[in-house]
Amino acid sequence: MRTPRKPDLEFIEAAMTTELGEGPVAAAAAYHLKAGGGRIRAMLALEAGVGLTVDRSSVVACACAAELLHNASLIHDDVQEQDRSRRGRPALWREFDVATAICAGDLMISAAYASLAGHPSAGSALKLMHEAVSLTARGQSEDMTGEIRTLSQYHDLVAAKTAPLLALPVRLVLCAAGTADDRTAVDASRHLAVAYQALDDLNDRDADRAEGRVNLCTLFEARGASPSDAAQMAREEAMSALGRARTVALQTPRDAGRAFLNLADRLDSALTEFSHAA
Repeated sequence: MRTPRKPDLEFIEAAMTTELGEGPVAAAAAYHLKAGGGRIRAMLALEAGVGLTVDRSSVVACACAAELLHNASLIHDDVQEQDRSRRGRPALWREFDVATAICAGDLMISAAYASLAGHPSAGSALKLMHEAVSLTARGQSEDMTGEIRTLSQYHDLVAAKTAPLLALPVRLVLCAAGTADDRTAVDASRHLAVAYQALDDLNDRDADRAEGRVNLCTLFEARGASPSDAAQMAREEAMSALGRARTVALQTPRDAGRAFLNLADRLDSALTEFSHAA
């Protein structure tokens, strides 16, 4: 497994801050970014760039765009769900206020589009970005207002809410490499999204249960499983999804799927650690 070098990720952090510009709203957005995070989407872009031999500036544009969009979605999500903390410190809306948080998320979305000025096929990349934003917004709306009763409905929700921004960095890099066929990247991201969301649900199951939020564990509990059995079923669902993701990722053009395989390995390790700690 190739892990992106620390300087690569630090350069992307600096590039995102530059795109945000200056002023109070930019400072609020920077507050959110400085809280950290896995930068999974940046790593997907970097790893796909290696497989496709895309130049560094184009890969950075793809990584920044995907990360800025993802973090904008987190800021807005915290406001909508009234989550008081993010990554171990007050959520942006709690540290500042709701109006500033909404503006900061909007600024990040705009900065994500600005990042694509460095993309060699900016027109096509913009359409991919819009598609990802549109699907994610639909998924977030369904998460807030819909009622998820079946595993199939859960998969559909995750495919709309989580998968598009996992697929986006690899799709943008494929676009930069002149590869139009990204169907396998979309499919792999759908399976990875299930594992990614299931891991989140395992970590958040008590809080989600208390708030009545969609959670894979509580979905299984509603069908009669005990909390411990539901957690095991969620882990098994995640591991099955990782297997499907690996199969599809191997079909992704020109070794771009290596990025998805690496993410599958990281999620596999996290699920194993969770299982040992439980």
